[in-house]
Amino acid sequence: MEVNEYESDNNSPFIGVHVTWSVINLLKKQKVGRNNNRLQKMNNIAKTNLYFFSERDVEYSKKKIKGVYYNIKTSKWTVAEFPFPDVYYNRRGESKNDKDVQKVRETIEKMSITKINSNHFYNKWYSCQELYKYEEIRPHLPETILYKNESDLVNMLKDTSSLYLKSFRQNNGNGIIYVTKKTNCYEYKYFIKGKLKKGTASTLEELIQIIHSFYAGNEFIVQKSIDLLQYKHSTLDLRCDVQRNGKGELECVSHAVRVSAKNSHVTNTKTKSSIYPFEEFFREKLGFSDKEICSLKTRLERLLFNIFEKLELTYGSYGEMGIDIGIDKEGSLFLFECNIKPGKKSLWSCDEQTIDRAFLNPLEYAKFLSSSQLERSN
Repeated sequence: MEVNEYESDNNSPFIGVHVTWSVINLLKKQKVGRNNNRLQKMNNIAKTNLYFFSERDVEYSKKKIKGVYYNIKTSKWTVAEFPFPDVYYNRRGESKNDKDVQKVRETIEKMSITKINSNHFYNKWYSCQELYKYEEIRPHLPETILYKNESDLVNMLKDTSSLYLKSFRQNNGNGIIYVTKKTNCYEYKYFIKGKLKKGTASTLEELIQIIHSFYAGNEFIVQKSIDLLQYKHSTLDLRCDVQRNGKGELECVSHAVRVSAKNSHVTNTKTKSSIYPFEEFFREKLGFSDKEICSLKTRLERLLFNIFEKLELTYGSYGEMGIDIGIDKEGSLFLFECNIKPGKKSLWSCDEQTIDRAFLNPLEYAKFLSSSQLERSN
């Protein structure tokens, strides 16, 4: 595809959105997903120099990137040569072992390029340990241990009949085994390649063999399950999108309710869960009063801000985070997971104004970061 000359707005920062090679190919074919389409539309308001690139597009010797941007004059997605970004927006999926991806991230670090999110990976166990230090957050953490040997599983099953086993880094419902202790056996289920697999182990030894085979030597945590609120015999949780805006201030942009698919042990949208707007769900499906909804929302947002800010003390600043919260049948809130490259699928259950806000905030925050960097350098 022809490389065109890009006419930049010299007063605005360059924001480089790191995506996969397959996304870049689709953009070149004028096939754009709704997330990137909405991000581009919000850039009409933010007015940054926004471009998308993959690790294959970086020309290190020239210190240039062949990125793709939306050309307003031609109404087409166009390839052009760009400088390295002023602000790096990592929307690239997990690629721990991909050397090309790692080289991009290492280069970003060496060049001290500002990042919307300060780190690339969220380690469930390390983060759990860090958050446990804070007395106000501790009651909201399910009991969790690092699996070291068989006795860890044995001891946890003495106190509970059901457990979640979770890999350190995988998300989207992957890397999770749900175990239930029955009278004469152990039932388990997990997703593999998007399909739910269920089985039964007659003995604990058999179960442990299955678990070891599943994780194949990779580390994982063991977590007691929470007796969650249910709707029509399916468990539910919340996906909450927390972001910093153009002033660097925190905002709870959206809360979506996710109801698990039949027989599913997770609520992730890739496992075909149902998604509902927060207030509508609690009012119409669970019969909450406006006062009860307001009280829940206040407690929820207080916890979300607390989690966000405490993780920043550990990892550095964040521009956005998707935080998964469970509510037990007593109304207590529990943190399940934080996502530093949050998927946006739950967001699309919200109204248009909220969706726009969620895609505008990262761009405005990038401008805030860039201007703050310039002020410090002057």
